[in-house]
Amino acid sequence: MKVALCTEILYPLYGVERRVYEMAKRLPKYGIEAEVFTSTNRNRFKHLNINQVSHCTITNPPKRNYAFCIGYMFNLFRQLMKSDYDIIHAEGHLSLIPCSLAAVMRKKPSIATIHDLYLADWRQMYKSIASFGGIPFEVVSCKMPFDRVLTVNSSLKAKMEEILKINSEKIEILHSGIDTKYIDSVKSDKKDESIIYIGRLVPQKSVDTLIKVYALLPIEVRKKHSLKIIGEGSERPKLEALSKSLGVDVNFMGKVEQHEAVLKELKAASLFVLPSKRESFGITILEAMFSGVPVVSTATEGPSDHIENGKTGFLVRDVKEMAEKIELVLTDSTLKKSIIKNARTSAEKHDWDIIVKNIADRYKELVKC
Repeated sequence: MKVALCTEILYPLYGVERRVYEMAKRLPKYGIEAEVFTSTNRNRFKHLNINQVSHCTITNPPKRNYAFCIGYMFNLFRQLMKSDYDIIHAEGHLSLIPCSLAAVMRKKPSIATIHDLYLADWRQMYKSIASFGGIPFEVVSCKMPFDRVLTVNSSLKAKMEEILKINSEKIEILHSGIDTKYIDSVKSDKKDESIIYIGRLVPQKSVDTLIKVYALLPIEVRKKHSLKIIGEGSERPKLEALSKSLGVDVNFMGKVEQHEAVLKELKAASLFVLPSKRESFGITILEAMFSGVPVVSTATEGPSDHIENGKTGFLVRDVKEMAEKIELVLTDSTLKKSIIKNARTSAEKHDWDIIVKNIADRYKELVKC
C-alpha cells in the first residue's frame, strides 16, 4: 500500500512534525510505503522518502511566510494529482484542503488528522491581520469531505461534533505517542532535584505563571529544588525580567538541540510542570510520566486526556492550586512514588509502535472499503 502523508513542515520535531516523522519511519513495518509531502528540505531526513513541494513555509520560527504557505497548498495539490497513491493523509491545517480536493478528484480514500482548533480564540492567539481569516479557513478546511477524521484529544472531538457539526461516526481519537525503548536507553548522569519546564517560550505556554508559582513556594523548597527552563521563544526577555523582579533564580537553558540531552535533563529532575493555557496533546508530559518524573499540568485539552488527577499526576486550574500540588509532590515521598509507578504504566500504552499500528489498521480498513 502506498500512502501520501502530507504535512506543512517536518522540522523542528514538535507535535505534528513528530507524529508524521514517527509514522513515516514505522509504517513500512506494516507493509505501507509512505511518501511525505512537505515544505521541509529532504536533506533533513535522508532516511525518509520526502517530496519537498515548495519553499519552507517557516523560515523564522514560529513566523510563517504566507506567500510560501499558498505555494505549499497549490503545489501539494498539483503533486498529488500527478502521483498515484492508495490513500491520502493530511496532517495539519494547511494540508487539509489540497489533500481533500485531490482525493475527491482522484476518487481515493482520505484521512485528516486535526491537531487543534482555535475557533473564537484566533484573535487572542495571533495579533496579525491574517488572524481575521483564521476562523473561516479553519472551518472550511476541517469540514472537507474526508472519509475519516482523527483527533488527538476528546475536547477536539467534542468541538468538531458540537460546533462544526461533523458526523461523529467519522471522528476517532487517536493520541500521539512516545518512543519508550529510546527513552529507557537514555541514562541521566545526575539527579539535580530540579523543577523543570520543557517547551517554547511563547504566550500560550504561560511560563510566566510557573515563575510566579515558583516564587510562592516556601524558601526551603526553593533551596532544594531549583527551577530549570528549557526552550526558546519571544517571551524569554520578559520571563527573565519577571524572575529578577520576583527575586527568584531561574536557570534559562535556552534551546537544547539533541533530544537525548533533553531527556537527560528531564530524568535528572524531581518534577515536570506544564503551565500552558492550551495544549492539544503534550508529548513531553508522556515522556516525563514514562521517565519516572511526576507531572503537574494545567487542566487543558490534551493533558486532561492522559493524566488521571491524583493518580498519574495532577491537573490544576489556578496559581494557588499549582503551588499547592507542586509542594505536595515534592514533600510527600509516598505520594510521589505512587504517582511515578502509576504514570509509567499509563504512559507505556502510548508507545509509537502501538499508535502507528492503529493508524496502519485505519488505512487498511479504508482501502478495503
